[in-house]
Amino acid sequence: MKKASIVLIVVGIVMAIVGSFIFNNLNYVNAVDAHAWSININGIRSFPWIGFLGGVLLVIGIIFNISAKGNKSH
Repeated sequence: MKKASIVLIVVGIVMAIVGSFIFNNLNYVNAVDAHAWSININGIRSFPWIGFLGGVLLVIGIIFNISAKGNKSH
């Protein structure tokens, strides 16, 4: 579990960095916001999925790493 958490942390950091380079000029509007802007839906590129998924994997890796510290019986 410890190695898996480290892999998740590293993959999360890499994906967040790559996502910031791919989606650097993206202007997206949240569909839930109540304002007069138009919502331009242009497929997969309308939301920075790679950076978001990198952040999720980073947090999951940190949680796994913290939870594996107390389990030393294996």
